[in-house]
Amino acid sequence: MLAKYFNSVRALQFLQLFRFVALLLVGVILSKTNIGISQIGTYETFLLISGASCFFWTGGMLQTMLSLKREPQCEKSEAYFNIFLIFVALALITALAVFLLRTQIASFVGFSGQRIPYLYIMLAYIALSCPTNLVEYIYLIENKPFRIVAYASVVFTMQILAVTIPVIVTNDLGYGLYGLLITTAVKFAWLAIMVLKYSRLKLSGKYIGVFLKLSAPFMLSVFIIKGIQYVDCFLVAYKFDEGAYAQFRYGAKEFPLILLPVTALSEAISSRIANNDSLTDTLESIKRENKRIMHLCVPIAMIAIISSKYLYPLIFNDDFYESALIFNIYCFAAMFRFILPESVLVGKRQSRPILAAASINIIVNVVLGFILMNFIGIVGIAIAFLVGNIIEKVVLVSVVKSLYGISPKQYLDTRIFMYYLILMLAGMVVSIVMIR
Repeated sequence: MLAKYFNSVRALQFLQLFRFVALLLVGVILSKTNIGISQIGTYETFLLISGASCFFWTGGMLQTMLSLKREPQCEKSEAYFNIFLIFVALALITALAVFLLRTQIASFVGFSGQRIPYLYIMLAYIALSCPTNLVEYIYLIENKPFRIVAYASVVFTMQILAVTIPVIVTNDLGYGLYGLLITTAVKFAWLAIMVLKYSRLKLSGKYIGVFLKLSAPFMLSVFIIKGIQYVDCFLVAYKFDEGAYAQFRYGAKEFPLILLPVTALSEAISSRIANNDSLTDTLESIKRENKRIMHLCVPIAMIAIISSKYLYPLIFNDDFYESALIFNIYCFAAMFRFILPESVLVGKRQSRPILAAASINIIVNVVLGFILMNFIGIVGIAIAFLVGNIIEKVVLVSVVKSLYGISPKQYLDTRIFMYYLILMLAGMVVSIVMIR
């Protein structure tokens, strides 16, 4: 029974949800300590710089791993070992780049004195954390769902404890960051053991060259698509102080019970399309699974939107009151995740339309965000995020319809979607009135 439920996709959903919960719990606990909102902003900026410095190449290469057709093998391949070496090399290069550009980065995100706090902890964290993204994807490729669950349970529980307990005891954020670094070292050791187990230790320059060539378009795609969230964060860091940045970061979270299962579904469907599964059956499975997720998760999201005014000050503290409105806008934006034309395009290896739509999104996001933040503050950046995402989906839907004759009705129950979209919009309007 458990083996049937914990397939690889659902195990990956569990890991992603646990990762989100771990980050959320750390934030909640830090907000209850005496380190202050400024230090919480420093912690969030630490994570921002670390993530922004490597997200595009890690994400692009992980997509390359999943897009490669799996062929049965009677012996271990050298693939994981060579990919591991690529990740380690690029992680060290990324850490070196952050060190060389440390003054410019500190100035851009608004650190006083043009100095990045806890710089050397950050450099070690980048060098170790980037390769550890491989762990869950190796388990996914090897179809080891229970090991994904075990890994997530161990490392994210450890992360919660290792970051928060030292801060509670010492009221010093630095000790919490050391705890984060120790957890990351454990994850790196876990990865090294996995590589020894599943791969031959054989260096292949040819394989590295082919893998990098295949990864290049994926890296560009991820840079544009996922870069949007970093653009928003950098806009806030550029214009506002660390307290406002912490408020934005704690609010700017798409509802995970929608985002995570739909993202995992999109990856699985793209793989099926790439492997030439029946397109009609695949589209029908998207529609069926999307409908199931909407019925399960959207009502919870609506409750979260309406109650956010009370939950944010309760869970965090009164300084995060403004975060509730940011959260509600991002929560509403998550509804458009149910529209999955990009799954078809990724499966068909059509990267140009995705890049074009993402480019339009980021342009709208930056231009509209710059305009609105001068009138309504950090809320304006959240609204720009919503508008940009809607426009991107409209473009992708039009492209899929034009190229393949596939309408949204073939992969989305539009009646149910519109019903929930209207309810979510009503809930957001009510919440805005309550918060303001």
